[in-house]
Amino acid sequence: MSTAIKSKHPRDIFNELKWKDDLDINECSIEYIHRGAPGNTKKVSGEDIEDIGHSFFTVTPDTMIPYHRILKIKYKGEVIYVKN
Repeated sequence: MSTAIKSKHPRDIFNELKWKDDLDINECSIEYIHRGAPGNTKKVSGEDIEDIGHSFFTVTPDTMIPYHRILKIKYKGEVIYVKN
C-alpha cells in the first residue's frame, strides 16, 4: 500500500483522498462487483463520486455502491486497496 495513504477501509480511503491537501480523489479508480456486467465487475473513476456515505458511495448518475462490493482501488495507477 502507498505510504501516502494511511487508511485501510474503502470509506476511509475515499475520505483521505478527498480531504488531504496532497491527494486528489479524481486520480483514483474503483473496481467493484456489478452482477450482470461482463465479468460481473465494473470500474468507475474517482471523478464520478458524488457522495461518500456511511455504508455506500454514490456515483453519477445516482448509483449507490456498497463498500463491501469494492474489489480494488487504484490511486495514480498504484493499487492501494484489494478486497481480501
